[in-house]
This record gives sequence, C-alpha cells and structure tokens, in this order.
Amino acid sequence: MSPPESGNELSKAALALDRELRRFDELAAQAMRMKLTSEKSVERATEALTRAAECQDRIHAHVQQLVAAVGAARQKQEADAAALMSRAEQIAARRKAFADVLQRVAGLGQMAKEVQQALQAGPADMEGVLARMQKIADEAADIFRVAQEKEMEDVARQADVLRQQILAARNKVALLAGKARN
Repeated sequence: MSPPESGNELSKAALALDRELRRFDELAAQAMRMKLTSEKSVERATEALTRAAECQDRIHAHVQQLVAAVGAARQKQEADAAALMSRAEQIAARRKAFADVLQRVAGLGQMAKEVQQALQAGPADMEGVLARMQKIADEAADIFRVAQEKEMEDVARQADVLRQQILAARNKVALLAGKARN
C-alpha cells in the first residue's frame, strides 16, 4: 500500500475548486448587482464579467485536476483492495496450516490420554505402553519440525515441551517397570 499522497492531492484539488467556485459566485453576484446607469458602472460590470470569465477558465482547470485526483485515488484504492485480497488469501492459507498442525497436536493429546488409561489399568502390557509413549514423543518431534519449518513458533514450542515431558514420563515408567520386574 502506498502512502496517502493521492488523498492529499484529492483534498487539495477539491479545496482549490471550492475556492474558485466561491470566487466565481462573488464575481457573478457583483456583476448582477451593478446598475448599468453610467459609463463607469458599465466599465466595472465589464471588468467583473472579464474576471468571472477568467475564473471560469480556472474552474475548468480545477475540475480537470479534481477528476485526475479522483482517478488516482480510485486507482490507489483498487491497488490497495487487490493487495488486501492477496493478503486475505495468505491469511486463509496460514490459518489452514495452523489448523492442520493443531489438529495433529490434538491427536497427541488423545494418544496421551490412552497411554494414561493403560497405565491406570496396571502393568499388564508395559512394553506396549512404552512403545506408545515413544510413538507420541516421535510424533511430537515431527510436529515440532513441521511447526519450525512453517515458522509457527508457539506451536513448535508446545510440541517440543510435550515431547520432552513424554520422554521424561517414559523414562520414569521404564524405571518403574524395571524395578517391578526385579
């Protein structure tokens, strides 16, 4: 998006036109009020008409400037709108990318819940539980990698913390399982 110079030009052109229109109204009113009863008054009226005609020429020039400024403002607005549409598409794509990665993170939560339920059920399949915990840690590491590649810092940080927590819990469970066997 470009700076608001075209808006400034638009304002300047509109103000210049407005000033010239007021000046024309004054000159026209002046010419209409003058009594044409003497040579001097006819001369003044002629002078007022001449100034009004010159003012009309300037009005025409100001109208042209205003039209050009409106055209430039329209072009800027259209360019800005196109840039916004492009940005909206980028945002939508980014939102989808985040949703996809966050869906994977949610899947990790479900897997962790299943591991917790298996641990609460007892030591029957400790090797299976340890393998599932490793799978969760591996998936968290993959999510971390993907999130870093896609520059999703907060999601990458969450995935790395989760991976570290799962690996720490896995090590504790492995230690406890080893002690239970002995």
